[in-house]
Amino acid sequence: MNDVIELELITSGEAEGLRKLQVEAFIALYEKYRDDITSPAKESLEKITQKIIEDNSDFYFILFNGKRVGGVRVKWHNGRNVKWISPIFVIPQFQNKGIASAVIERLFEVYSSDTIEWRLDTIKQEEKNCYLYEKCGFVRVGNETVINEKMTLVEYTKTCKKS
Repeated sequence: MNDVIELELITSGEAEGLRKLQVEAFIALYEKYRDDITSPAKESLEKITQKIIEDNSDFYFILFNGKRVGGVRVKWHNGRNVKWISPIFVIPQFQNKGIASAVIERLFEVYSSDTIEWRLDTIKQEEKNCYLYEKCGFVRVGNETVINEKMTLVEYTKTCKKS
């Protein structure tokens, strides 16, 4: 792939731009599952701004050939040793181009020095998302949270090898 994929740290002043991308990326899933509890498409500007400024996380725009096409947030627990990816998204017209998997691999590199484990949740019914995370080395750990009769979240982890 000759395309350039970059991560750009988001500032609180860019929350509205992030929110617009997030709604565009998640609105189809919201309409499919009607998840008013956890859907990023329904998050308020205030909640998004809070996530951007939290001390224990980094929120990035995903750039594809210089264009903002999505976002990814890394949040840490247990000091800095356990990282959560939540959310990661690419707007529809840029999906299926290998962007998300390239971003995940980049995150593994950026945070490699102190990370012993990565975690994330995804929608169990979205097989393409599950496949993506499994392709990136994540393993389903069995923890499931039923959101409604149509949708269940499943937890994935990836243990990092330390030398």
